[in-house]
Amino acid sequence: MQPELNSSEVNSQTLDERISALHKSLSPKHKRLARFVLDNKYFISFASASQAGEKIGTSAATVVRFAQTIGYEGYSEMQAAIRAELPSYMTAIVRMQVQLQAKQPSNDLLRSVYQADINNIQRTVSNISEEKLNAALETLVNANRILVVGAGLSSSCAMFLAHSLKIIGRDARVNSNEGLSLAADIALLNPGDLLIAIDMWRYVRSTIQAVSKAKEMGVSVIAITDSIVSPLARLADYAFEVVTSGISHSLSATAIMSLLNVFIAALSYKIPEQTMRSLRRVDSAYRDNDLLVLE
Repeated sequence: MQPELNSSEVNSQTLDERISALHKSLSPKHKRLARFVLDNKYFISFASASQAGEKIGTSAATVVRFAQTIGYEGYSEMQAAIRAELPSYMTAIVRMQVQLQAKQPSNDLLRSVYQADINNIQRTVSNISEEKLNAALETLVNANRILVVGAGLSSSCAMFLAHSLKIIGRDARVNSNEGLSLAADIALLNPGDLLIAIDMWRYVRSTIQAVSKAKEMGVSVIAITDSIVSPLARLADYAFEVVTSGISHSLSATAIMSLLNVFIAALSYKIPEQTMRSLRRVDSAYRDNDLLVLE
């Protein structure tokens, strides 16, 4: 049975919020539609219900019923809601085309890129619940071992987080690979360990499978992803949505890195003695092995 929302609640919700609130109760067909709509908002904004249905292999009537299920009077009202959010939800190719057609002067590009990253950080902060953040931090503090997983675009963020955790004395490692290496690392996890998974945009199947397997084994999972209904968000104990909009075709990892810095800073304050002890040992190791160029 689907949860009921009163009219004022529905009218104040964005498309993403409506889908998130009802996602668990949607039929498998409507869940596929939800994912398609969220990933292809620009297409949906101008495509007919028939065209949308053809893209996902269903009927126009099913597309209309989906719009009604999530609280719109019909497909056209859902389209209007999506258009109100554009251009921030353009696909990467369309976004690139619009940017290039604008013939943006090169002396404005620096400001544009930095402003986009500032906007990403501000929007990400507004998405984060302090209660959820504190609960995730407690899990991080109490974890025996920590495995950070992130492939493709997410691999650099995963490596940064694992390295930062290790430097402040946590038993952390990273796996940015797929296949046997990742499967082996997941198989060696135990209840009491923590898996942190980072994935965005076109989600990597191996990362999702790793999270699913870890959950089956009783391992806690923190997910950092770009959609409240991404596969990772639905599987994780704690899911954090980050905004990754970029200039031209590119995505930006700035908001992800800022969130990781929050985790590292907060954790350092929670375990100050362990943090300082570990930092001193690392610094001594660098000096003893002549690894640093010191002025």
